[in-house]
Amino acid sequence: MDVEKAIETKIEPALRNAFGSSKSRTLLTTATLTYVTTVGPKVQRYRAFVDSICMDEQVIQEWGEAAAARQAKEWEELVPLEPETVVIVGAQAPG
Repeated sequence: MDVEKAIETKIEPALRNAFGSSKSRTLLTTATLTYVTTVGPKVQRYRAFVDSICMDEQVIQEWGEAAAARQAKEWEELVPLEPETVVIVGAQAPG
């Protein structure tokens, strides 16, 4: 799933259901600022976005630490890590 779809179809509805419109907008705004200021690939920025929400003090108070951590893991898994390219440089054997 891509980042935008994950936010629109999973994260935003879950936040509205749990916290109502006003608080969910605040959480999403803060998370969006985290997303745009995080340096790295899109998936890393998305994970920072999710962490921003799930580490919020009010979210932890409402859901509890364990539930917030489980939710973060579930949301992070919606957007899989992109495979990294590995280049091996070495000497060629003679012959």
